[in-house]
Amino acid sequence: MYVFEIITPGTWLKSEDRDWSWKIGNLLQSLKSQYFEANLALNLFTEARSARPSFADRGNWERDAQRRNEIRQEVEQQYGGFPGHEQLDEIHFESEVRFKREKWSNGFQPREFEHNLPFIYARAFLYAIDSFDKFLGVLSREEGAPQIVAELHAQAGEAFPDLRGVRNTAQHLEDRSRGLGAGRNPKPLDLKPVENNMVSAPNGGVLILNSLNGSKYGSTMADGHYGEVDVSPESMERLQKILQQALEAFEWHGPKQHGPSV
Repeated sequence: MYVFEIITPGTWLKSEDRDWSWKIGNLLQSLKSQYFEANLALNLFTEARSARPSFADRGNWERDAQRRNEIRQEVEQQYGGFPGHEQLDEIHFESEVRFKREKWSNGFQPREFEHNLPFIYARAFLYAIDSFDKFLGVLSREEGAPQIVAELHAQAGEAFPDLRGVRNTAQHLEDRSRGLGAGRNPKPLDLKPVENNMVSAPNGGVLILNSLNGSKYGSTMADGHYGEVDVSPESMERLQKILQQALEAFEWHGPKQHGPSV
C-alpha cells in the first residue's frame, strides 16, 4: 500500500481577515481531499491490476466444467431425459444461465466486472488529479494568495500535460467514439500518429478510447492526439511536492498537522 504523507505547517491560517482565512482554508482542505482520493485510487488500481483473474485458476476451471455438466444433466431431465436436436440450444442456454446465477450467488464476479476494475480506478485517479488541478487554479487566482501558488499550478500542467484532454474524452466518450472532437458542434477528428508499445500508427487514423498501456490510462483527445496519464507512485510524488509547497506558501499558526490519519 502506498501512503503519500503531507505536513500542514499549522492548524489555522494566519490572517486578521476571518472570511479570507475561511475561504482559503476550505480551498486548501479541498486540495488535500482530492490528493488523498488520488492516493486511494492508486492503491485500488494497483491491487486490481495485480489480482489474478478467477478464470485463470485451473482448479476453478475444472470445478466449473464439472458443475456445468451436472446442471446440464438436471436441465436435460426436465426435458424428459432425451431431448431432441431442436432443444439442444435451449438446454445449453438454460444450463449456462443457471450456472452463472449460482456462481454469482456464491460471490464470484463476472469477468466483465474483474476486467473493468482497473479502468474504474484509473479514471478515479484521473478525476481526482483533475479536480486537484482545478482547485489549485482557483486558489492561485484568489486575492492574497502567494505568487508561488500560480507557479505551482503551472508545474501541475507541466507534470500532467494530457490531463485535461484525457479527462474530457473520458467524460465525452459518446462524441469521441463517433470520431468527433469537442464543442457544441464537434467536428470530425483528425487522428494523429501514435507510436507506443501498444499501438503503431505512424500515419495516424487510429482511434483509441479508454485504454490501459501498463499503468498509463489514455485516450484519443479532442485535438486528435493520443494522450495519457500515468496511474503510478511517480505521479503521486509529483502531486505530493506541489501540495506540500502550496501549503508551505501560506502563513500558519498553531501546531503542525500530519496527514493522512490512522
